[in-house]
Amino acid sequence: MAKNKKQKKGLSDAVNKKKSSQNKFSAGPKKQNPFEVHVNREKFEILGRKSNHSRGLPGASRAKAFNRRKDTLGQEFLLKDKANKFIDRRITGNDESAAMARFTSEKMLQFTSQRKDRFNLNDDEILTHKGQTLADIEQFHNEASDDDLENDEELNENFTEAAHFGGGGEDMDRKSAIDEMIAEAKRKKAEAAKDKEEVHQLTDNLDAQYKLMASLMGKLTKNDDEVRPKADDYDRAMREMIFEPKGSVADKLESAEEIAEKERARLQKLEQERLARMRGEDPNAKKQQTHRSADALDDDFYFGGDDEEEEPNILAYGLDGQREAPKAVEEEEEEGSDLGDDLNGEDEEAEDGEEEEEGDDESEEDGTDDEDNLSDLKDSDSEKEESGDENESTENKVNLNLNKMTEEEESSDLPFTYEMPGKYEDFVKLVQNQSPSRQGIIIERVIKCNHPKLDGNNREKMLKLFTYLLQYINDLFSEPSEDELTTAFKVLDKLMPHLFDLIQIGSEKMSLCLIEVIKEKHRDFKKNPKNFPELDTLVFFKIVSNLCSTSDFRHNVVSPCFIFISHILSKVQPKTRSDIACGLFLVTLVLEYTMESKRFLPSALNYLLGIVHMSIPKRPIEVLKIIPPFSSTGVMSKLLAIGDLPKNEKFPEELLTSADLVSTFITTDFKIRALNTSLRLIGDFLENLKENVGTNFLADPFLEMFERLNLDVYPEYVQKSATRAKDILKAVSEKPLKKLVPPPSKPKMIQFLEPMIEKVSDDKRRPKLTKAKEERAKLVHKIRRETKGAIREIRRDTQFVQSIRHKSQMAG
Repeated sequence: MAKNKKQKKGLSDAVNKKKSSQNKFSAGPKKQNPFEVHVNREKFEILGRKSNHSRGLPGASRAKAFNRRKDTLGQEFLLKDKANKFIDRRITGNDESAAMARFTSEKMLQFTSQRKDRFNLNDDEILTHKGQTLADIEQFHNEASDDDLENDEELNENFTEAAHFGGGGEDMDRKSAIDEMIAEAKRKKAEAAKDKEEVHQLTDNLDAQYKLMASLMGKLTKNDDEVRPKADDYDRAMREMIFEPKGSVADKLESAEEIAEKERARLQKLEQERLARMRGEDPNAKKQQTHRSADALDDDFYFGGDDEEEEPNILAYGLDGQREAPKAVEEEEEEGSDLGDDLNGEDEEAEDGEEEEEGDDESEEDGTDDEDNLSDLKDSDSEKEESGDENESTENKVNLNLNKMTEEEESSDLPFTYEMPGKYEDFVKLVQNQSPSRQGIIIERVIKCNHPKLDGNNREKMLKLFTYLLQYINDLFSEPSEDELTTAFKVLDKLMPHLFDLIQIGSEKMSLCLIEVIKEKHRDFKKNPKNFPELDTLVFFKIVSNLCSTSDFRHNVVSPCFIFISHILSKVQPKTRSDIACGLFLVTLVLEYTMESKRFLPSALNYLLGIVHMSIPKRPIEVLKIIPPFSSTGVMSKLLAIGDLPKNEKFPEELLTSADLVSTFITTDFKIRALNTSLRLIGDFLENLKENVGTNFLADPFLEMFERLNLDVYPEYVQKSATRAKDILKAVSEKPLKKLVPPPSKPKMIQFLEPMIEKVSDDKRRPKLTKAKEERAKLVHKIRRETKGAIREIRRDTQFVQSIRHKSQMAG
């Protein structure tokens, strides 16, 4: 019966559980209490407007707000004026879970402490095992204790009976037995220590012998019959990478300041050596201090007496200006010794010092100039010789030897360090009467000794040096003769690299200095615009082309020079040989200016056309049109025309020379060279401009002039230049022109016009406002509404806090 009751009770519980679950899932949404719903009724219904607040639940909203304040303001109020809190982290309880939790926390603490001390290098903890440190155990020493040594015989039957019970023989008492036992123990200890030491000694010997035989044992056990597999590409690459030599540590790269400092130190050292050689000292010889007593009489001093055995060597020079071997050396060579070469090598510096001293004395006596042109050798030769012809031949040979001097020999007597000259006159004294290569070396050493990397104040010195060089070049090219002009161009060639280095140091200030020079030259040209400017003006155009970027579309220095050249070529009529040469020089510079940018200067092409026009012979009534500054009639229209060349005279192919820039007389040779240069320039210009649009219009005037030019009277190289120019002109003139076509226009899109909707308000309560005022009114309304809501929330928060404070006071 009890069993049936239990079964019925289980069935009833299952049925009730099933019903409760069905009721739970079948119940719909909770119905709202109609008394809790608040309806916000509107006076008017507006079509298209959605009302989100038509119905509300004030009670639910109030409960949400209360819970939110309880979780925020309530918690903050409870924690107010409380700086800390106490948390009990102990694990209490006696059950199995609590014990397991305590064990786990202890393990975690140990683990975290081990993690902290894992990489601690200052850990002094010593680990032990059975009372011994691990360091001692790892040595594998089997230290035997005293107990082990005496374990067998320390307490035998005889010793026990004699020591403890008074037994033993009649002759041995207790004291003697103990003494005997102690002596026996000491003896055994000594024997054990000796055996142990012998064992250690034998072990060390065996270890040493095993190390020696280990390599041999490895080779003996190797199986020679095994076939090694062939190495593939991967193995070879791996071995190459393993045995590849590793890169060694190199010196760090030196900065610009360190390089400049090393260069200055090197020059100072060379200057000290040069001064030492000038004084007749050996710069590499170490000074040997010999001991001299206080009462030394200097008996070994040589007074230059009549001692024939110690006759000094006499310095002598032959008629060819070469040094002859000393007499004493010749005598020794006759005796079979080779000391002559040694004397020449060792006394060379001392002899050079004697030569300079002799030259200075003789120059003071004769009143000659101070230039070091080996005048001392010439004077010494003239004193030894009697005839004047022999003296002249010697001087000529010495001059020939001077002309063959290399650059190193020329710079051997120059100082290695120079101070920056304070005035231009000092700078001129420094470089004048020097060869062009020596001038370049002097300027290079001045720059290195006063480089801005050594001192920041040296930048102003470099600017001053740049102005000195410009003024010096201006002086070189002002009214020079033919020989002086050749030397001036050589000097310019040596100074140009240093000008480029200087302008890189301070490009802005030095460019301003260069443009001021161009402005000054242009003002001088405006005073006399009908004549070509002097060479001291034209040379600066060449300097600009080497120092500045001529391919820029607009450049502060190049563009004014370009315009200046255009004014010269378009306004000045060439009348003399120098005018024509200067014009062709400027046209060459224009070609150099425009080589990269592919631009052209109309006045330059017109000048070349004018040169061809002046080379055409014309009758008095014949007129060929030409653009000024060239004249179509008169003597100037056929200034370069040639009738018939003499048959016996030959004219080799040459270009214009520096002498043409200063000469005024026009020769037949100059006419040929001027026309040949012009034809080559025409070909180069058109070759450079052939890709431009409209160049065929530039080629037509030249082709018309070439038809009138009689090339049969000119040499063959002129005819070749004319043929090349004609081919280029024809190719350019026949190039088809591309018609100007407007760019394809995209179809216009249909304009989408938005309707202009104006808001009309007939509300009498609110007057019609502008758009700006209406936006402002809306913003003010929003601000007022948000302010009112914020004040309401603050009031409710304060009320909530006061209620909590009141409850706490009442409870306390």
